[in-house]
Amino acid sequence: MFVARFQEIARATGWRSPVTPYRALQAWAEFVDDCRDGYAATLFEYMDDLSVRRFLQAVVNDPVIRRCPEATWFGAELARTDARFRELLADGLDVPGGGGPWWERAIPGRGGEEMAATARELLGLEADVV
Repeated sequence: MFVARFQEIARATGWRSPVTPYRALQAWAEFVDDCRDGYAATLFEYMDDLSVRRFLQAVVNDPVIRRCPEATWFGAELARTDARFRELLADGLDVPGGGGPWWERAIPGRGGEEMAATARELLGLEADVV
């Protein structure tokens, strides 16, 4: 039931190919690792890659998923990666306007040249270049 509902939510939120819960959590963890290392791509790509977190939130908010035993495992894994990202954003730069979910209210304070350049150009934020 968990995997079937997970994939329904994935399709409804625009994921093109079938994705497993493990792979989605792995994609989130890899994104967080990329940010810790100094996200190298542009702010546009950052926001696109960050969309995995929005999808994961749709999963944890789903009432069918919440009734599945696997929801406990899934939530714990998500919380572990979220904690690492929150720590990263605590030392990051607040996004002007700052609305939306917590993961969109700030960006990492350091990144690659492209990330720093587009953060400056689009948001007026000065990220350190790694």
